[in-house]
Amino acid sequence: MKRQILKHLGFAGAAEPDDFTLELLDKAIVDVEELLDFHYIYSYYTEYQSFINNNTAYTEYLKGAEAYLLCATTLGLAVDKRLKRLQMEDMSYAVVFDAAASVILEVKADAFERTLPYKNMGFRFCPGYGGTSIIDNKEIAQLLHAERIGISFLESGLMIPLKSMTGIVKIGGEKRPKNCDACPVFVSCQYRRVGKRCYK
Repeated sequence: MKRQILKHLGFAGAAEPDDFTLELLDKAIVDVEELLDFHYIYSYYTEYQSFINNNTAYTEYLKGAEAYLLCATTLGLAVDKRLKRLQMEDMSYAVVFDAAASVILEVKADAFERTLPYKNMGFRFCPGYGGTSIIDNKEIAQLLHAERIGISFLESGLMIPLKSMTGIVKIGGEKRPKNCDACPVFVSCQYRRVGKRCYK
């Protein structure tokens, strides 16, 4: 997990963090774990929702799948509140805390999905990935009634809490790994510049 957080912080390739950054990283992991209120909800579908039919990126991802899950997950408001306070008091630590929270949300969501009773599940495809819009976060949240786990939206479409996400998880079909072509930051990716990638 630490390596993933460091990638979020820009330590790509052979770049190594200094001792100060590593100390902040250890502290951030502990702080986020103490504050988080992790929740994950999902629903099982066999027929495409309209927003999926309207975007070939989703239908391509789901090609050959027997079913799929829509999911929503969050770390809760306490993490957001701490981050906002840190951004006013200690920007260096706020940056590390923010990266740690983002990775911890992904890690906890992955771990939860491994407990689900479905075989041959694909990776979680989230709105904002190549060719899709973050506006679809709201579509998925409404279908799941994600307000049950405290997720709401600003008029801008931004999710609250900030450390929340929605996604689609395919069940069955061809096992397709994550790839750079579907990434929204493909063109400006710092990892590609040094011949690396941000996922296993």
